Amino acid sequence: MVNRCPRCGCGSILKNLFHRFEECSECKLEYSREDGFFIGGIPISYGLICGFWIVPLLVVWSLEWLPGDWSVWLGLGGAFAWPFISYRYCQCLWLGLYFVFAENEMPNQLEQKRSEHHE
Repeated sequence: MVNRCPRCGCGSILKNLFHRFEECSECKLEYSREDGFFIGGIPISYGLICGFWIVPLLVVWSLEWLPGDWSVWLGLGGAFAWPFISYRYCQCLWLGLYFVFAENEMPNQLEQKRSEHHE
């Protein structure tokens, strides 16, 4: 994840860990497609938590490399901390995946410049 605009590849998506720009500073692509658009980042975050935190902890616990109570507390801690740390990056991933699979939804730069010119 390089935190770049999916259209031009130049502008940043994230201001910092907790805030996102509303549009690209270079090509003016609006990142939010509609109300609730970035809710798509939630299943991505959930999948990452399960795949890279919970499942490995279950494997480590089942192999008895870690006591059960440690596994539970680490699992709960990661399940609560990971979304706060990763949700904005999951939104970037969601935005990129959206335009990969719905590329016809990508506003054309030429059309964007025409509409700006007529205003």
